[in-house]
Amino acid sequence: MRRRSDAKSVRQIIAFSLTIAAAIALLLVPIYNTVKLTNDGPDEVAASTLLEIVGPYIFVPLLIPVALTGLPLLLRGPAQNYVSVATTVALAIFTLIASATIGWFYVPALAAALASILAPSRKPWNTKDPSLIAGQP
Repeated sequence: MRRRSDAKSVRQIIAFSLTIAAAIALLLVPIYNTVKLTNDGPDEVAASTLLEIVGPYIFVPLLIPVALTGLPLLLRGPAQNYVSVATTVALAIFTLIASATIGWFYVPALAAALASILAPSRKPWNTKDPSLIAGQP
């Protein structure tokens, strides 16, 4: 099966890649800082990742955006267009609800998903008709 390389698919792949990168960054990059204070000042400073603080339950909210941006890549034809719009709306809602914690990490993926649904169709004009070529009467 040959993959399509039109603007919509490429932007959807970028959105999917950005959600995977955000999920991996949220898992591996220390986000939480804890400081133990004494009378003499800070005694101990420690940095922790989401996986260390929350445990394996963090995989559920991290995989929701990955599933939302990956689902349109599995479909073809008109179904892909409808599912792309639905999953982009769902990703926007997820990003808004989770904006107090991890939602902001998914804003670039949301922008790419929006760009994919707003991208022009594969062939917007009849390219075989010479009268539609720019510069010709």
